[in-house]
Amino acid sequence: MPAELTTGRAARAAGCTVPTVRYYEEIGLLRAVNRTASGHRLYTRATVEQLKLIRRCRDFGMAIKDIIALIAVSTATAECDEALALINDHRANLRDRIAELKSLERALAVMAARCADTCVGGAASCCTIYSDLAMTG
Repeated sequence: MPAELTTGRAARAAGCTVPTVRYYEEIGLLRAVNRTASGHRLYTRATVEQLKLIRRCRDFGMAIKDIIALIAVSTATAECDEALALINDHRANLRDRIAELKSLERALAVMAARCADTCVGGAASCCTIYSDLAMTG
């Protein structure tokens, strides 16, 4: 890999898109990079590694603000405990979200069973799914 990469090459190396790289730079996840005389951005290997870290954090469902905090910890004279606390907070949020999703799935299963038992094959205007959806929440 060359010492400096164009936006397209950096994006491909990190497994993301050019607009994503530009967006991350715009919101401050990536520092502004050097530019050629013609204005093209030039990224380093370190930037590509940071892009990979960001992409992986996004794969884990981390919010941008949490990724910013995690990156800040890595570039400061902070303790590893701070990174661990951020990850544990995210895990707790994921567990809460998983519980919510399981509850939603159970409710949808009840709706589907009720429809299958009472009105499947009939007119959609009489389907129990619509009345069940109107009652939930």
